[in-house]
Amino acid sequence: MSAIRKLSRRDFLRLGAGTGAGLWLGLHLGGPAEAAEGAALAPDAYLRVEPSGTVTIFLTKSEMGQGSYTGFAVMVADELEADWSKVRVVQADADAKRYGQMGTGGSSTVRGMFDPLRKTGATAREMLVSAAARKWKAARGECRAEKGNVLHAPSGRRLSYGALASLAAKEEVPQAPPLKDPKDWKLIGRKVPRLDGPDKVRGRARFGLDVRVPRMKFAVVARPPVVGGKVASFDAASVRGKPGVRAVVEVPSGVAVVADSTWQAVQAREALPVRFDPGPNGALDSAGLARLLAEAPVESPARDDGDVDAALAGAARKLDAAYELPLLAHATMEPMNCTADVRTGGAELWAPTQSPTWAQADVAKALGLEPEQVKVHVTFLGGGFGRRAMSDFAVEAALVSRAAGAPVQVVWTREDDLRHDFYRPAARNELRGGLDAAGRLVAWHHRVRTPSIAKQLFGSAARRGHPDVLESAITYPYGAATVRIEAAMPEVGVRL
Repeated sequence: MSAIRKLSRRDFLRLGAGTGAGLWLGLHLGGPAEAAEGAALAPDAYLRVEPSGTVTIFLTKSEMGQGSYTGFAVMVADELEADWSKVRVVQADADAKRYGQMGTGGSSTVRGMFDPLRKTGATAREMLVSAAARKWKAARGECRAEKGNVLHAPSGRRLSYGALASLAAKEEVPQAPPLKDPKDWKLIGRKVPRLDGPDKVRGRARFGLDVRVPRMKFAVVARPPVVGGKVASFDAASVRGKPGVRAVVEVPSGVAVVADSTWQAVQAREALPVRFDPGPNGALDSAGLARLLAEAPVESPARDDGDVDAALAGAARKLDAAYELPLLAHATMEPMNCTADVRTGGAELWAPTQSPTWAQADVAKALGLEPEQVKVHVTFLGGGFGRRAMSDFAVEAALVSRAAGAPVQVVWTREDDLRHDFYRPAARNELRGGLDAAGRLVAWHHRVRTPSIAKQLFGSAARRGHPDVLESAITYPYGAATVRIEAAMPEVGVRL
């Protein structure tokens, strides 16, 4: 979590929105295109057109079922006029220098990357057309791109993108390539077969739990049953002789049992005598949380139009209700997991993460390394919903690997996942309304009591109150002449 707290709110919004055109300009190489590894055309960090004709698109977002894997490719390939059968996607590793802050969230991938990725495709297309015209000594206006080829209309000549890749790499990179008119889109907005579908159907796709590396062991962690608790004592010797058990090590999050299989680790953990100090939240329960919400002092109104108290007092009919929402875990289909191999001077992780560069930074800090010494390979995610934006599970796996002296895949059981999630906050909504004799709404008073996720991540600099709840609450008292919206933001003893 340390790297998250360091981010400014502006950085967080940039991350969630995919950073938009500014990132494209930052990653744009300028001048002649990069021609690394031979003669490929690589106008920026997202795209390579190989001499073989293969179009490789680097996915800097995380695919967790929402379709970013194919969506990224569609946005580039349509403007590029690529042959869809030759398009492939490569999941990018964490690399803040090359790609900027990498993160997936807020349903922002397509809307945030739409223009930058279209520009990427258009840039390569224009360079390929220019290279063909130069080779043919033809007027550029006589040439056009179409389905992985450049055509010369008067003569009927054509050259494939593969044949032109090395020549196009020498062309100047255009700073403002023309984008297609939407009426000319061939892939965007149309039904396109998902590129990740075949491997998922055939069981070849690699999720976090599918990772296997040489010498890898499996681990589960006995964590305190109460958030904020600590290990008081444990008896490692009592389980070291159990089948498959290789190590029992303490890490900040609890006690890890390392074994030859996940099941052996789980069985040994269940038999491990461990005692926890419950910490400051030991007495917190659902009733206590409900009291915290009900008694939390409200702040200055976010909206206060008219004399709500007077309007309610004079209303022909009054209504009031209170709605309580519990803490909710994300419960992703694939439980939390991460594979880590920590060695002297470096670490390598395979993680189903929504925020690879955050994980990279936090792991580096935990291990006393520089971010560049930590490699993070992103796998497919079996659901994310924001839970996998957090870096706790990656840091934990790295610390277990270091303590065990071996590559380790740390697997969370479903029970672990539910007990140690970053929960959607509990909330209490108190509403009062007043109607006139005709049944029209004349007064509306809404008090929102809920902890703030933003405050937890960004401290006192965050906007007061829970932004999403407040903003939606402000919009829906239709027709009321008098409105008051208030918020209370209590501190609670659970992580959000």
